[in-house]
Parts: sequence; structure tokens; C-alpha cells
Amino acid sequence: MVAALPTAVLHAQGNSEEVSPAKPFSIPAESLSDALIAFGRQAGVQVTVDSNIAKGIRTNAVSGKMTWPQAIQKMLGGTGLSYRLNGRMIVVGNEGASPIMLGPVRVGGTALPTTAMIGNLTPVLSGGEVADGGQLGILGNRSIMDTPFNQTSYTAEFIQNRQIRTIRDALKDTPSVRGTWGTGSPGQEKIQIRGFDVGGFDMSFGGLYGIVPASAALTEFAERVEILEGPGALLNGMSPGGGVGGTVNIVPKRAHDTPITFIEADYNSNLQFGGHGDIGRRFGKNKEFGLRLNGMIRSGPTAISGNGMKTALVGIGGDVRLKHVRLSADFGYQYRRIDGILPYLSLDSGVPVPDAAQVKRNLGQSWTYSEDQDIFGVFKGEVDIFRNVTAHGSVGVHDTNGTSLYYSGIAVSDQQGNGHTWWPFSDALRGRTIVADIGIRAQEKTGPITHDIAFSANRYWTESGWVAGYPDDWPDYSVNIYQGLKVPRPTVSVAHHIPIGSLSTLSSLGFADTVSALDKRIQITAGLRVQRVQSQNIDDGEVTSRYDKTALSPAVTAVFKPFKHMSFYGNWIQGLQQGTIVDSSYANRGQIFSPYKTTQYELGIKGDIGRFIATFDVFQVDVPSTVHDLNKNTLTIDGDERHRGLELNISGKLIHELSVTGGIMLIDPVLRHTDGGQYDGERASDISPVNFNMGFNYNFPFVKGLSFTADVIYTSSQYIERPVPRRSIPGWTRLDLGTRYVMRNPVAKNGKITFFLNVDNANNAHYWNSGGGNSSAGSMTMAAPRTFRFAVAADF
Repeated sequence: MVAALPTAVLHAQGNSEEVSPAKPFSIPAESLSDALIAFGRQAGVQVTVDSNIAKGIRTNAVSGKMTWPQAIQKMLGGTGLSYRLNGRMIVVGNEGASPIMLGPVRVGGTALPTTAMIGNLTPVLSGGEVADGGQLGILGNRSIMDTPFNQTSYTAEFIQNRQIRTIRDALKDTPSVRGTWGTGSPGQEKIQIRGFDVGGFDMSFGGLYGIVPASAALTEFAERVEILEGPGALLNGMSPGGGVGGTVNIVPKRAHDTPITFIEADYNSNLQFGGHGDIGRRFGKNKEFGLRLNGMIRSGPTAISGNGMKTALVGIGGDVRLKHVRLSADFGYQYRRIDGILPYLSLDSGVPVPDAAQVKRNLGQSWTYSEDQDIFGVFKGEVDIFRNVTAHGSVGVHDTNGTSLYYSGIAVSDQQGNGHTWWPFSDALRGRTIVADIGIRAQEKTGPITHDIAFSANRYWTESGWVAGYPDDWPDYSVNIYQGLKVPRPTVSVAHHIPIGSLSTLSSLGFADTVSALDKRIQITAGLRVQRVQSQNIDDGEVTSRYDKTALSPAVTAVFKPFKHMSFYGNWIQGLQQGTIVDSSYANRGQIFSPYKTTQYELGIKGDIGRFIATFDVFQVDVPSTVHDLNKNTLTIDGDERHRGLELNISGKLIHELSVTGGIMLIDPVLRHTDGGQYDGERASDISPVNFNMGFNYNFPFVKGLSFTADVIYTSSQYIERPVPRRSIPGWTRLDLGTRYVMRNPVAKNGKITFFLNVDNANNAHYWNSGGGNSSAGSMTMAAPRTFRFAVAADF
């Protein structure tokens, strides 16, 4: 269920060409919404119910082998509800809704084949905050129990209930994820996944890289936010930013079968006001045409002293679903400006890490700013060539422009907090990305064996330019991080013309075959991707360096389900990063290394306990690195960083009124084969060995419509550099709290009004963010203070 909607829509795959067979059902007597979620998953059909009708209704238990019409009739017996067919949906409503009570029946003439991706969302788990699976790139949609990876898909309801503003914060209940640079600093809102940096360039939009705004993507675009842990070169191709810890995919919003009319007014401390509107409609006899429009604007000071933010967004998503053809188009515009930039902190040698509770929250100046504008468009199409054979293609374009003026850091020189500012500058950037993907997905049964075959070819092309201006003279301004500072605005000019500084092309061919048997109890996938990386650096119109290398990236995965509600899985998969061009300081200058191959081994077990799903896995990720041979003065790829860890994740309902999502990750990141063996066996910097995240959503049983949320995040201490003696930032615990109250909308028959109150960092913890590549302690940033969010939303 999505909080913005007056209905609960539960998606599952159906088959329009087969009469409903008898299936085993096991659904306890429970609330109508939870029972229909279980029914949709077990029956393999699509179900919708008005959320106002669903409140307070409990269904009958269903157990045994029967057809799905028999199961739903038994489940709804005595409730005063019945069902009818509406296109490809089963609609549950009052008995006056002219139900169609049938025996064996075909489920809607426009049901999607298993090879479809457009409009083929996986069902939602009990509680409505997490989906049962998501997109796996070339492998298509998979349920959690059939996915040979650790994957979590957060819904728009999860985002709405917590009033989450950016995609990074939508992942806050994932234990393998940690944010790096703080919001309001000059860098991207990057994250770590399993200890490896993943930036905005490594996030995808509907499976396409290069579309998401790199600085920070806002959540109003998203129907789902999916995170797949571990490298995925086979699944999606090489990510443009070289991220190998995992991938984040944004599933764009689409119009639902039920009309959507949603407006929201919100307030964020301190004195930031905004609003959000969301409209969705479907048209045509069978609702073939859909249109979804989202608009948002917010402006004002944030909870960080001296910091302000302006954001605006417009998103349009349209789709067409015909019998054998599905089309979609997305257009988006995002604006983001930060005033009062938070500078980084660097520490001179021997200076201990400052106490975050004593340091000023914002050491920036009011004249500093960073401004970005992004506009993009994506078009996708699918055609069912034969039964369970689908051809697909997509193309996307993204333009970005940005300007800024700031000094990015402060160097701390002693234990008393004295230091000086870094040199200020003004810069401007522009970039354009064009990406395309074509492929075929097919399913073929040969006796007891089923083959799911996929082929894809993709191409990512980007050009970018950057210019900067510096003041002619800049005195060494002395500062103290405990007392604050006052720095005048410098006189800086920057050229209006931004020449192209780099060109890059990533192109690949991928093939995968999943062989399954015994009703998918055994699934083995083997695949291969051929990746080519081409890039040029340009200065004053002249090419200064070129890169052109090709790499093969194989993968093997397996799923074994000895019992209906349990699956064992394993994967051996690689990630790719662009290799180094050796610079002139080495004897082998000019040598071009092939793309670095990151290799992951992972074993896990998943249990579907009915209302929630638990995943436990162990993994090892090996990332190559360069090593300087001091005797020969050469640079070689002989280094290695190995991350070993274990994870436990749970999602769904623990008890009737309490749903949870989160878990724990323990990780041991070790450096190996370093320069001269100097750091061999040491823990890698900027990675916390213990990470715990758990989110709770509790529907108060004695007050109808009242709910509470809580998110607990614990991060242990981590080193911030390699040299010995090593400095570290202390561990921290953060608590986010929220409550909401839902009441009937008096001016809309099936609408509601919702009041939201959320408090991020309710315990007002002072802590340093996780490092993210800060091996020289050069870019520490402080976390945001306690932040209040209040909103009133209405749907009609």
C-alpha cells in the first residue's frame, strides 16, 4: 500500500492463457490487507481493495489445495465482501459491487508474461514498507526467494511514512549501507555498500545508469528504491562511477488503476516550508493509458546553523499497456541549491580527532553556495514477440549544469582546534549523458527443465566539462573549530564558456541463462558480459590521454529450495572499474591497465515466515589495487583489499501490528599486498566493523489510524587513515522517531487526511560521518543535528 493512495494495490504475476489450477493455500485468519497480500503471492494473481473498506476486517483461515476463486470465496465468507474482475485485476469490495463468482477462470486478458518488466512490480510484503523482490538487470524481475543475492526494495509508503527527502536516506535501515559526506557539504551524497563507495553516478533509474542527478536524487520520483548488494557487472554492466559494493535502482512512479490525487504541505526545522503534489490517472476502456505527475518545492533554513536549502522537482511518467506491447516515458527536472556550505575538516599529522560535540556544526560562511540543475528523459518499450519471448529497448538523456562558490575545507593544526581555511574557488560544470539498451528475455520449457534466457546490449556515452576561478590573492585566515570564524567573500570570476574536458563511452554485451527444475526448487544461472571502456581527457581542445580496454566478466549463481519457505543461494560475480593510466613519475609511465575486476563470493539462506522474510549470508569481496615497486619505481596491480562479512536482514511483520525492516552487518576489511608490505593485514580505513540498523512501524491498536515509527542506527568506530599510529572516529548511535495519524477526508468519499511528525536524530547525537575514501583524514564531515519534520497530506 502507498500512503498517497486511497487503495491498496497488491501486484503478482498472473497467466492469461491458462485455466486456474488447484494450488496449495495456507493463509491464517488475519486482517484483510495482510490476507490479500498472502493470497496474491500464493495464487499468482493481482488484487486491489479500497483501504477504507479493508480497515477493521478480519478474514477466515484458508488451508488446503483449491483453485484461487475457491480460496478467495472461503477467505471472504461472512465478511460482507465479494470480488469481481476488472481487466487484469481482482477487485474486492462490498457485496453490492456485482461480483463474478466463477469456478476455473482466466485471469484478465492483459496479464503480463513472466518476461515483462514494464509495469511488472513484485508484490509488497506485509506491513507495506518492503517489496518481495525487484529488478535484477539482465535477469529481469525476481522474488526475494528466487534472488541469489541480498536485495531489499523499499516502497513509496516507507518513504512517505518517514518523510524521507533523498534516495540516500531511503536506505537508512539497510545495515550494509552507510552515508559518507554530510548533507550540506560540497560533495555528492555518497554511500558505502559493504564498505565500498557508491556515488550518484552508480545509481540507476529504471535500470539505466547516467539518469539520476549525481549530487543527490530526491525521493518524489520513486515508487521503489531497490538496493542489490555486491558487484553486478553481469546484471547491469559496468557502473560509470566504478562502484563495486552494490547497485541502487530507482523505480519511477506510474499511474495506478485507482485514480491518485494527493497534496501535501510540510515544514522542516528550521523554518523550511514546502509542498508536494501527486496526480495519477488511467484512461481507455481497459485503462491502457496512464499518466503520473509529481511536483515538489521546498525552501528555507535547515536545522544546521547557517545552512539553507532550496529544492524543486517536476516528474512526469506515462505508460501504455496493450495486449503484447508496453511503452513508458519519463521526464524529470530537479533543482537543488545549498547556501552556507559545510566545509570538510582535515587533520594535520599528530592532531587527535576533535570531539564532535564541541565543534561548531557549521564552519562555513553565508556567501558559500552550490547550485545544480538536472533535466532528463527516458523512453522504454517492450514487445511480446511470442509467448514468453519479449524484446525490449530503452534510451535516456540527462543534462546537468552546476555552479558554486566556497572554500571546501579547514585544516586543523593542533589539539586546541586552531587551523586555517583551504583556498576558495568558484566553479562551473556541465555534462550530458546518452544511454541506450536493447535486449531479449525468453522462457522455454524442455521437459522438466525451464530455461530463462536473456541477452542485452547497452551503451553509455557522456561528455563533461569543468572550469574554476581562484582569487588573485588569499591571505591565510586563522580559524578555530571550537569558536567559529569570519571569512570575507572573495572576488572570484569564472569563465562562462565551459569546454569539454572528458569523453567516456561504456559499451557491453551480456548473456545469461537460468536453468530451473522441480518447480524452481533448483535454479542455476550462468552468464557472461563483454565490457569495453573508452575515455579521453581533453585540454584546450587537445586530447591529453586516451583509454580503450575490454574485459570479460563471468558470473555463476544458484538457488536451492529444499522446502517451500526456505531457499539456499550462492553467487560468484564480478564488478569492473576503469584501470589506471600510469603517470610520468613511474618508470612504466603511459602503461594502461585493463579494467580492475572485483570478485565476490557469497553464500546465504532465506526464510519466508509468512508475514516476514529473513536473510542470512556470508560474503567475501576482493578488490585489486595498485602497488608501487620501490626498487624498480614501477606501478603494478598487485595490491588487494579483501572484505569479509556476514549479514542478517529481516523485513515484514513480526506480530499483527508491528512491522520491521533492518538487520546487522559484521565486516572485516583487510589490506593485503600493500607497498612493501607496509600495511599488510591491517583493517582498511573508513569502514566500521559493526553496523546495526532496525526500523519499526507500529499501528496502535486502541486508536484507529494512529501509528509510530522508530529507526535505530548504530555504527562502530572506524580508522580514518593508514599511517601508524592510526586515528579513528568514535562509534555512534542515532534514533529517528515518527508518528502519524490518519482520518477520513470529509470532502472525499474514499480519501483521507494524514498528519505526519518525524524527528531525525531525536537523541541529537554529535558524530562524524563515515569516511568514504578519507585515507588521509582529509574530508571529515559532521552529521546533522536533531531535525523536525511536520506535514499534512490529503488524498481524494
